[in-house]
Amino acid sequence: MLELREGQDGDRVVTRCGIPAGSIVWRGWGEELGRRTRWSYQVDHDRHLELGGAAARIRHSCEPNCGVLIRREARILEIHSLRALAAGEELTVDYATFEWEIEYQAGACRCGRPSCRGRIVGFRGLPADRRAAYGRYIAPYLREIEWGIRPIAVGRAVLGQPRSEDLAEVGATV
Repeated sequence: MLELREGQDGDRVVTRCGIPAGSIVWRGWGEELGRRTRWSYQVDHDRHLELGGAAARIRHSCEPNCGVLIRREARILEIHSLRALAAGEELTVDYATFEWEIEYQAGACRCGRPSCRGRIVGFRGLPADRRAAYGRYIAPYLREIEWGIRPIAVGRAVLGQPRSEDLAEVGATV
């Protein structure tokens, strides 16, 4: 269903066939890591996954055509099509739906979409309207941070319960 293709601006993941809206385009878990890497998906406060195959190289867009659904307890990560996808179309996700902060993608975002934020940001920089629009495609651990349920992990240090100023910075309230 997925294929990795080389392009002038790097590898991209495309569909081999048309895919209806709401379809699962990838399902699995991946290798668990205790740290963030260039291609990892953050699935919990201190857990990152490296997915196998082409899914590992799905690029960012500020207007993605796929959403990432993380079910930590079941150890399942699914990538769903948010709309119908044409054969050969590149798959994209918004990294801010599963990463608290972006460490390896400094510089300008190159998604080229009308609502581009200008740079790739993690959840902490995701506007409130986008948080609401993504709904279930926001990683559960990010909702916990947003709602002040769990400690905020920054890098490798856990800072404890978020302060109201921290929550205000990311658009949440206490």
